[in-house]
Amino acid sequence: MSETIATGKRVTFHFKMFSMQGDCLGSSEGQQPLAYTHGVDPIEPPGLAEHLEGKPDGYEGEVVLPPEKAYGENLLPPEESVAFIPKESFEGIDLAPGMMLMANIGDKGDLPITVMEVRANDVVVYYGHPLAGQHLRFELKVISVV
Repeated sequence: MSETIATGKRVTFHFKMFSMQGDCLGSSEGQQPLAYTHGVDPIEPPGLAEHLEGKPDGYEGEVVLPPEKAYGENLLPPEESVAFIPKESFEGIDLAPGMMLMANIGDKGDLPITVMEVRANDVVVYYGHPLAGQHLRFELKVISVV
């Protein structure tokens, strides 16, 4: 009998993530499948776990996630989305453009930031996930449920 995805089950799956324009934004193809314990380990984006709930071992399908179930809405207006942070604030971190980190932004709480540029004295960062505000389509293939 086939297992179904439920809390406490160990799930492995492959994915392909696409923009609504059809651009492939990420894939586990050619790599080890992703593995997590359903309802225990968080997975990104969170809407994937909700979609996978109750699906059987061997499930293949797709889902379109709206921003609120994917990487969130753009929380800050564009003029507040870029900041210049003193380089010493990142002591001990080997920074590179494209790197994502979590930062506490006062009354806005913890937000993801993306390093845009590393300069001599400061770091240019974008507040928010680069895929925030986007609808995303995922193709999924469940490898195992135990």
